[in-house]
Amino acid sequence: MLITIDDVKAWGNDIDDDELTMIETLIAAASDAITSAAGCPIAYRESTVRVIGLPDRLLELPGLPIDTVHEVHVNDTLLDARAYAVVSQGIYRNDGWSCGHHLPEIHVRYSHGLKQVPADVKALAVGMVTAGLHEVREGSWSIRNGGLSSVSIDDYRESYATTGESTEMVTPMSLPSRTRAWLRARFGGGATVVGML
Repeated sequence: MLITIDDVKAWGNDIDDDELTMIETLIAAASDAITSAAGCPIAYRESTVRVIGLPDRLLELPGLPIDTVHEVHVNDTLLDARAYAVVSQGIYRNDGWSCGHHLPEIHVRYSHGLKQVPADVKALAVGMVTAGLHEVREGSWSIRNGGLSSVSIDDYRESYATTGESTEMVTPMSLPSRTRAWLRARFGGGATVVGML
């Protein structure tokens, strides 16, 4: 999880004991939405990735920074740890990761990510949880396909946007495309995470 219940409380949210399970669910949903948008884990964890080895010397791994590589298998053969060097963005191997035209499958188990979640990412998660909490308390959790764009008082009228970025909000756990792009640019990686421990 990117935040805790204490983080939500620190932003001025009063939480009753009977709301704790709901808050934990909202925290999990917000953390998943942000991590999914980033394209890789943000908080410190251990993961396993499967990638194709290319002739490059640097095998870039997702979830920067890389802290510890526990094991590397090349075509199901354990690679000696002295055959590569761990750097902040991946694993460096002087001979490269492929042999001629043969592109090996590489499995890497490693620890990575940030040991402390950045304040702006925490603020984003808390904002999502707060919006979700408000929706649940008001009994108005609903899917939106447009934002209020104008209100007239005399002969009351409301207008809702049907195009543009404001129409992307579906629930408080949805992130606009601009935020998703920012998260992917900041944290994203090129490899696919196939398992997390």
